[in-house]
Amino acid sequence: MIGKSSQPKDQGTALMAALLLVAMMAAVSVQLVDMARFAVFRTSHIDIRSETYWQALGAREFAESVVTRGLEGSVMRADLPWLNEPQVFAADNALISGTISDANNCFNINTLALGPSDEDDPEAQNALQRHRERFDILMDRIGAPPGQASNLKAQIIDWIDRDTRPEAGGAEDEAYQRFDPPYRAANRPMAELDELMALPAMTADFYAFLEPWLCVLPTSGQPPLNLNTLRLEQAPLLAAAFSQRLDVSDAERVLFRRPPQGYDALEGFFADPVIEQLELDGADQSAVTLRSSWFAMVISVRSEQARFTVRQLAEVDESGRVVRHQQRFGTF
Repeated sequence: MIGKSSQPKDQGTALMAALLLVAMMAAVSVQLVDMARFAVFRTSHIDIRSETYWQALGAREFAESVVTRGLEGSVMRADLPWLNEPQVFAADNALISGTISDANNCFNINTLALGPSDEDDPEAQNALQRHRERFDILMDRIGAPPGQASNLKAQIIDWIDRDTRPEAGGAEDEAYQRFDPPYRAANRPMAELDELMALPAMTADFYAFLEPWLCVLPTSGQPPLNLNTLRLEQAPLLAAAFSQRLDVSDAERVLFRRPPQGYDALEGFFADPVIEQLELDGADQSAVTLRSSWFAMVISVRSEQARFTVRQLAEVDESGRVVRHQQRFGTF
């Protein structure tokens, strides 16, 4: 009797176990399907990002070749179709856009302190004084607040130079140690303009105001301004290049009187009545050129699924070889 009465219970237990097993297998199957679907999606996304990455690098190679071809002559013209204006191309379900700008036409803030090899060089000392004077003139010509500009200059010097003695209005480690979180002065040349945001004198608004005029180049020298590619609104840079002897309105008149295709030789610029009366010496004359060597490039690839951007500072050396500096990759 006991054995017979236990059979229905055993059968019910077996049925419940079978149902639980089927449910578990169904749940596992659903999870496996989801994992497979996610793996396919992830692989597809990796393929898309890889494609945009290589498209961006290919576009960068093309941009570099365009620059080197544009420098084949002795003079760089202002009407080059690729200069300053964005160029957009369609490629494999994506849009590739590229912008190339003349990075000679800005003030290199790394000139405000001497490099390690220049500290005992009298010519480098004289050049340093000229660069600091030109920075002051540029700040005045663009209308920067005098006190804020003076403190910024001192803090840039302290950030770059190797000593720990603060300039008047400057900042060394002691000032930065009071920040939260604390940090220290770099005591080396700046690598990117964004480093200015680490300085106490800098604010977001002041940075936006200065960004069109300043740049960071991996050299303690100031490249000459390209007279053919210098835009009319960049006249303050030209005014600052010649100390206190040229105001912005005169610089604008000189730039406005340029030949439509630009100068064929520097003598045409020096023959301008405003420039001629300045009686420029060799150091001042070397502050201008008709051929650039520094270029800022921004290459972006955008599709429905992804986007990728390459930002690069490139230098074309005397042999015509492109040297890449300050490369940044991402989705910014």
